[in-house]
Amino acid sequence: MSEHIYDLTQKLSEWDIRVQKVDEREFPGERWLIIYVDKEDLVKAQSFAGPLERELNQRYKSDSAFAVTFRSSIGDPINPDVPNEVGPLASQNVTQLIQLLEARSRTSDALPSLRYVEDPRASLAATIASRHHLIYGRRGVGKTSLLLEAKSMAEKQGHVAIWVNTHIVRRLDADAAYLVIADLILSAIITHLGSSRSPTASRLSSERDSIAALRSRDRLEDGSIDPRIASINSVLRGVLRDGVVRMYVFLDDFYLLPGDQQPLLLDYLAGTLRDCNGWLKVASIERLTRPFEPSSRTGLELPHDASKIDLDVTLENPKAAQIFLESVLSEYTIASGVGAPSVIAKSSALGRLVLASGGVPRDYLNLFASSIVVARKNRTKPDKIGSQDVAQAAGDAARSKKRDLDQDVSSARSSELISALDAISSAVRGAKYTYFRVDISQNRSPGYEVLARLVDLRFAHLIEASLSDQHRAGIKYEVYVLDLSEYADVRLKRGLNVLDLENGQWTNQFTGKANSLQRLTGTRFRDHLRQTPILKLGDWVV
Repeated sequence: MSEHIYDLTQKLSEWDIRVQKVDEREFPGERWLIIYVDKEDLVKAQSFAGPLERELNQRYKSDSAFAVTFRSSIGDPINPDVPNEVGPLASQNVTQLIQLLEARSRTSDALPSLRYVEDPRASLAATIASRHHLIYGRRGVGKTSLLLEAKSMAEKQGHVAIWVNTHIVRRLDADAAYLVIADLILSAIITHLGSSRSPTASRLSSERDSIAALRSRDRLEDGSIDPRIASINSVLRGVLRDGVVRMYVFLDDFYLLPGDQQPLLLDYLAGTLRDCNGWLKVASIERLTRPFEPSSRTGLELPHDASKIDLDVTLENPKAAQIFLESVLSEYTIASGVGAPSVIAKSSALGRLVLASGGVPRDYLNLFASSIVVARKNRTKPDKIGSQDVAQAAGDAARSKKRDLDQDVSSARSSELISALDAISSAVRGAKYTYFRVDISQNRSPGYEVLARLVDLRFAHLIEASLSDQHRAGIKYEVYVLDLSEYADVRLKRGLNVLDLENGQWTNQFTGKANSLQRLTGTRFRDHLRQTPILKLGDWVV
């Protein structure tokens, strides 16, 4: 047994996970370890994949990075509730795929994604450049994955990096939150310097003690933070220098911090790293973020103080979205032994998954897993996922998205947004459509802000950002489609003009009417959108 496999099995045994077998496979730049464990330990084991990968990569330096995945032991029953030989979707590999998607589709510093697939809109090289960055995107579009990969790349290059999920400081004001992050910054650099007894190392330790003293107080006095920022910055400029040490501070889910505290915290951190080789990488939802307060000139001002990376996915280029999403999904299906996604999903289902997810990777992966579960439940011999399975899974997923509202906004605001969604959905479906136009001239109205918030929360999806009016010069529209869950459960509701996707191409159908399917190729798509209802935002302002 090789040394790294021995260490791996020993570590898992400490966590009460018994390893049955380890397969090792070499790929360019990667060394995959497929670990077979008892079925009852599978989900537990998957939660340790990230820490194991990090430990192996740190201990055994190699050009090929370790990647770890778990499978249930060979010979385990597929599912006690599903008899054998009832269709490809009931295979052991597909069961493993579901568990893998559920365990790894939501990333964190402790549990990274299975394998990072670079989004063509966000270069990793740009993300770790010597520049402050604000990384914007809706829930699930890949902000955390991008930051984690940037952090991993930075650490491999020998730089210092800290990771902070703003959830841990969301109930603190900017002063208290700053002290938490400043302590992490100082501790990380002290650790990086090791046993150094240099004057700089001594000053860093002294600053960390001062921070600890402030944190121990029941109440911070006004103005107590500013002297610490100046003092910490002074010592950091001695160590965070080009050719000496570079540092990255990754702040995830920044929108969870109260809006009035956001510019002040960013101002504190930017001041701490001023004229240093240290850089902020902040991931957030744009409409829930206030990076800069103009009246007091507090915070980070775009584009002067920081650059923006926009990960917000739309369906304006559905073919590109489908190619990217299937490339992400393929990492999971191949690792599970299933093969390409098309092995267990019909072409119509793969297209509808893009529509149902709004192009958001996490929603796409979760819906794919849920669609398998739906197909298994509804059919005795499930062969492949169909578009109706996706529709039902999307309806089930809508409930969890509405629960997310309470985390993103206040409960009162949550109720108002749901009421607005119901009003929009009723108005659009009442016109026998599932998609609609909005006059761009209304983009400063309160109603437009509500619509934008619903788009951020994935209850509607942008499909065309600028559509001209054929009869009135200068009039332009944005076009949106309702989330699939608003007009589908098991089947699409009858009597509606609905859009769908097939191999990255838009189609339209009037449900319940035979032979009504149209393929909207070329200019036919935009011509068709010009016939859609125009939503009057003032009718449902909350």
